[in-house]
Amino acid sequence: MQDSRTHTFHIPVLGLAFSIDTPIRVARYGISSVISIVDDILIEQMRKHYCSLHGEPYTPISPTDDDHRAQRITEYLNLVQRIVRSQMEKLKASTFEIGSDIVKYFEMLPDRSPLKALYHVMVQATDAGFKARLQQELRTGIVAGAIDVNIMTKLNKSNAGTGGAELPPEYSDALAALRGFAKSKLNSSVVLSAGLNPRLYSYLSECREFLPDTHGKLQKRIVLKVSDHRSASVQGKFLAKKG
Repeated sequence: MQDSRTHTFHIPVLGLAFSIDTPIRVARYGISSVISIVDDILIEQMRKHYCSLHGEPYTPISPTDDDHRAQRITEYLNLVQRIVRSQMEKLKASTFEIGSDIVKYFEMLPDRSPLKALYHVMVQATDAGFKARLQQELRTGIVAGAIDVNIMTKLNKSNAGTGGAELPPEYSDALAALRGFAKSKLNSSVVLSAGLNPRLYSYLSECREFLPDTHGKLQKRIVLKVSDHRSASVQGKFLAKKG
């Protein structure tokens, strides 16, 4: 979910692969983006790559492991979150000098952003103490872009187990992807696109992660990507009936 203090746009899902690691590239600048989480094979390959790149331990999740699709998605999303958090810590600790990530963060904000206005005040300040206080205030206002995910609801084929027998419906591509997101540590949204999938939408009601906590706050949210008002109405009513 886009923070009102940052950008007025986001990077949408770009096929199955083109935005698979976009948050690692742009989230530290406050830009939200959407990852497709349907292709668990690609996701596992990306997890291996980024674990190696960032010195994190990598334990393969085999196709023979129980619920491996959901596990792969959960582990990759958690890895992306850890990388982005590490990037944010480094960004906040960097100095306000030309070319630094923290300067890029504020320079890329829209002109109407209150934070950008405060940044320009800081740049023009001549009193060292006042400038330092403004820099601290700016640092506390920095937020990462959201790491949202996408599930194309029509990509919902059933899968077979190691013995060749068809697995229960909850192990289909879309339901496993949803479960992988639900079990991740992300506080973000799942974007459902490509139409109504009654089985997937019914399964949503079984995932308690999409319910508000004791303070009424949502850890996981649902976004419907629709092409017209009728589609929005039909899908919205279906979800409303599921609670």
